[in-house]
Amino acid sequence: MRIRIEGSGMDRDADAGVGLTALFADWLAQDRSVGPYTEIRRVRTATGDGGMSGDLIGWLDLALSSGFSVASLVYAHQTFRASLPPRQRSAARLVVEHGNSRIVIEDGSPEDAARIARALAAPDLGTPPTISSSPAGGGTPPGGEPDDGS
Repeated sequence: MRIRIEGSGMDRDADAGVGLTALFADWLAQDRSVGPYTEIRRVRTATGDGGMSGDLIGWLDLALSSGFSVASLVYAHQTFRASLPPRQRSAARLVVEHGNSRIVIEDGSPEDAARIARALAAPDLGTPPTISSSPAGGGTPPGGEPDDGS
């Protein structure tokens, strides 16, 4: 599973999202409900502009153990986001990719955790669906079943 922090307000400064992703990696490593159950690898972003800098962290690759809880990841993102300055807090979103699925988490509801769990359980087939949370939540994700709250 790959994750990163991105934000609409941070688009002008690409390094801001990279910095937040690196900070979130440290946050996860220290979180007792996530860190012991994951192996966190920092993935460098490929340079597309001919630049030489390959040290920027674009994604985190999480190798999950059997004790991993998706709800813990969503809660860790909520608490990390709450610790940010207000301008960054409102823009910071957790992006989770696994196989052909991409999930964008904004508020971190139980439905968001269920979406991630379904993506982790689904086989890799076809074109990647994008499943985005919204403050209203709920609904039917593309190609999925309606959320039943579980």
